[in-house]
Parts: sequence; C-alpha cells; structure tokens
Amino acid sequence: MGTYRYWQHFLALESDFAATSRYVEFSERNFTTFSIEYAKLLLAIGSEVDVLCKIICENIGSTAKRSNIDDYRACITTHTQIATEEVLIRRYNLAFKPWDAWSHSMNPAWWRSYNNVKHQRDTHFNEANFENCANAISGLFVVVLYCHTAEKSAEALEPYPILLGREKEPGHLLLESGYSVPVFT
Repeated sequence: MGTYRYWQHFLALESDFAATSRYVEFSERNFTTFSIEYAKLLLAIGSEVDVLCKIICENIGSTAKRSNIDDYRACITTHTQIATEEVLIRRYNLAFKPWDAWSHSMNPAWWRSYNNVKHQRDTHFNEANFENCANAISGLFVVVLYCHTAEKSAEALEPYPILLGREKEPGHLLLESGYSVPVFT
C-alpha cells in the first residue's frame, strides 16, 4: 500500500489546485493572486510535504535527523539531485523548480510562505497565492516520486496527474509513458 496512498492524496490536491483555474488563469501575471482556496491548498500541501520528507529521510538513513525542513534538506540533498528537478504545467506553459533553493542551502520561498500562512495568517494571508501553491504542488509531486523510489516501491503511480509532468531530457516530456524514478546516490 506504501506510496500509493500518498500518490492518491497528491492527485486529490492536484485536482483541487487545477480547479482553481476556473477562477484564476494560470499565468505568471496572476502569480500574486491570493485567496482562501489557495490558503487551504497551501496548508494541506505543505503538511503532506512535511510527512513525505520525513519518510524519505527514514528510508535514506534511519539515523538521519528529521525534525524540520533544515534536517530534510541536509539529508535529502546529500543523497539526491532534488534541487535540479523541474516540474511542468504543460497546458499553461509554466515551469517550476520547487526545490532549487536547496542547492543554495536555503529553503524554498513557498515553504516559508506555508509557515507564514500557517502561523501568522492575519499578517501573511497574501502569501497564500497562486505562485506559492503552484510551487508547493510541484514540490509535492517531486517528493512523492522520491518517496516512491526511497521506499523501493513496485507499485504503479497511476492514474497520471492531470496538470503536472517532468522532463526527462530537454524536449522529452515524461508523463503518458510513465515516470523516470529519481536516483539516490
């Protein structure tokens, strides 16, 4: 049952995110658009990222410290190329590198916004925006794939996402034909 339940949760969150396109056009011009729906999504996605990062760290090394995002970064970046992963929203010609900040020993802006919205929504509600949700759902997509690999799962990750995809090589989208699995070093 392993990764499959996380995959199903990801697909439900991705579907909820996709539904927001009925009200907010998926465009860089709308990156700062914020709403209650984006707040709800950002909180749910951030929570799921937290859970899965712990699982990845447990599977990479049972002694790896995993109390917070800084611990996850230290553990996961030592064994993967997660910071280089790019996620595409093909339909809208958008690309995100949700873990890129980890290559600079920093945490993603969307993660800081998740915590700001979680702990100080009264002053940081505007951070519950389209850009942060797009990066967060992209980050969750990558983390689910890494969790699948870390758990050495043989389960198929189906059905495929409705919005998100990864690029195996420039110009070669990986979606309908399956997923390349991340490599651990």
